[in-house]
Amino acid sequence: MLDVAAEMFAERGFHATSMDDIAAACGVTKPMLYSYFGSKPGLRAAIVERTGTFLINALMAVSTEPDPRTRLARTVTMLVGFLYRDTARWQIAFSAMKGESELAQQIMGFRRAVLDITAMTFADFRPPGLAAATARARVTPYAYALMGAAESGAEWWLATPGISLEETERMALNVLDALIGVVRRELGSI
Repeated sequence: MLDVAAEMFAERGFHATSMDDIAAACGVTKPMLYSYFGSKPGLRAAIVERTGTFLINALMAVSTEPDPRTRLARTVTMLVGFLYRDTARWQIAFSAMKGESELAQQIMGFRRAVLDITAMTFADFRPPGLAAATARARVTPYAYALMGAAESGAEWWLATPGISLEETERMALNVLDALIGVVRRELGSI
């Protein structure tokens, strides 16, 4: 049901998609949808929760990689792959991010977790003797830069049909490598 609803919300828009439409596409009754999700916003919140949990779990799965560049590269390629495989969930999660709603706050919580993981990984490029907390404080802006590049890159990709997965990954990894170079210089200057 979540996948069908995500596709319909992405294709038609949240407000233009009715619970009747979703129920019919899923082959269930509208009361069944309401019993599971409570409301249409509740259904969208369930899609966002599932998406955020998937992304955090995927990031945690690569966190055991000892080399920070490899960890970040695997994260970037995982995110690009997710965008390709599940464009609808990506669009729903990131379109709902604006505003002060409870859903926007939920998305921002997932976003903060990704930023924290990214900043911790960037801090792993620190030279010997530099405290992790000091390094993290210095590289956190670069975690935001990577997040901004990823979000803007996703918007570009959605508006530019025909770009292959491999080409998108190549460009994303180029951005990552440029940021890693900046992070290394930043940490080396302390």
